[in-house]
Amino acid sequence: MVKWKSISTKILISYLAVVGFTFLVTALTFYPIMAGVLQKRAEIGLEKQAWQIAHNISLGAQYPEKFELPLTVLLLGRTVETDFVWASPQDVIIYSTDQLLFPTGRLLDRRPVELRPDRPYDRSQANIFETEHYLTAEVPESIGGTVLTYVSLATLQALQQEILFTVFGSLVAALAVALLIAFFLIRHLVRPLRALEDFAQAVGNRQFDRRLEVSSDHELSQLATAFNQMSDQLQGYDESMRSFFQNASHELKTPLMSINGYAEGIRDGVFTGAELDKALDVIQTESQRLRNVVENIIDMTILDQPHSPYFLPHNLDYIMDSVLYSVGGYALERGVEVETDIPSQTLVIGDWDHLHSALVNLLSNGIRHAHRRVTVRATLLEGGNRAKIEVADDGAGFTKNDLLHAFDHFYSGAPSGSGLGLTIARKIVQEHGGTITIHNAASGGAVVEVVLRAVPKL
Repeated sequence: MVKWKSISTKILISYLAVVGFTFLVTALTFYPIMAGVLQKRAEIGLEKQAWQIAHNISLGAQYPEKFELPLTVLLLGRTVETDFVWASPQDVIIYSTDQLLFPTGRLLDRRPVELRPDRPYDRSQANIFETEHYLTAEVPESIGGTVLTYVSLATLQALQQEILFTVFGSLVAALAVALLIAFFLIRHLVRPLRALEDFAQAVGNRQFDRRLEVSSDHELSQLATAFNQMSDQLQGYDESMRSFFQNASHELKTPLMSINGYAEGIRDGVFTGAELDKALDVIQTESQRLRNVVENIIDMTILDQPHSPYFLPHNLDYIMDSVLYSVGGYALERGVEVETDIPSQTLVIGDWDHLHSALVNLLSNGIRHAHRRVTVRATLLEGGNRAKIEVADDGAGFTKNDLLHAFDHFYSGAPSGSGLGLTIARKIVQEHGGTITIHNAASGGAVVEVVLRAVPKL
């Protein structure tokens, strides 16, 4: 069954339309040109033949049939028979190859079939005439008469049709061969496209182990390479998302179970007095932890979606003041002092909300792990084109495992953390064209270094 909307059918239809249009243009242009060329060649051949006959007559031939006279002309590779008439100065037919139409002894102009029109002409030179039925060449001969060679126009038209049929037959044969070649070529092109279709369906069904064959360097092979790379990236993303949701469900489940357990205990009267206050504190703490996890998951989801951050120069002092306002209560609760050392008019380039979110996560991590102090220090690098921001705490520092996995989803070095703070910060920093690294200070404690684009001071 023909699929009219398929690519192969459209290619074939387009190909046939182009070929048909080409045939039409060829017919409209070739036929008049061919007819003109054929008539011109016939005129030249008839005139040449007439001069040759006139020359033979001038040699003294009383009976031209005794001479081997040329009674054919060659037109476009085909031989066409002609006739001639030898007439006296008074237009009396002396000899004719067609005695039925032009019998000897009759006047040439009195015949029912005309070889030349009734108009003045120069009898001393060659003349070409075209009448209703004949194409004629007339030349003078030595005794004052003339020789007329002629060919039927019907013969020329039949020759034209024969040549035209031959040409169009060749075109039809060429079309048939071209269509056959096009058919196999389209099959050759459609085969990898169908393989791409099967591959896409397999990838859609999460069968990432499928691979497309790459056999050469043409465009389809490059497309196959791109599809294989896409499959690898989707596989990595799929595995990452599975791990993300598994970890997210675990992180959400733990505080929910704790809240549910203490809530049931309070309902059933298990906790009283000081234990009740402690249970309420646990519920409040776990609720806050649950809220933080949910907020971080929302931030991760937003960052993973296509978006267009609005980058502008922002004063780092102002951003840090807003960050300190956000985490000030948490620092006060934990008894941690936050110190800042940021040069005035330090302008970093980025999106305010995203930079604020990244610094809130970094400072919250520092407060969570610090004993008594967190320091935020900023310096300009590369002549002011870059700004380095250090967030350091006086805690225990990173463990070897922390240094390897600190940026992984839901990895947390502290039981109270969500494990997404550094992951979110890294995404934001990389989106801003910056870098983020972690290490331990020589004097102890963890250090997070962020380098962002900055505006040099004027």
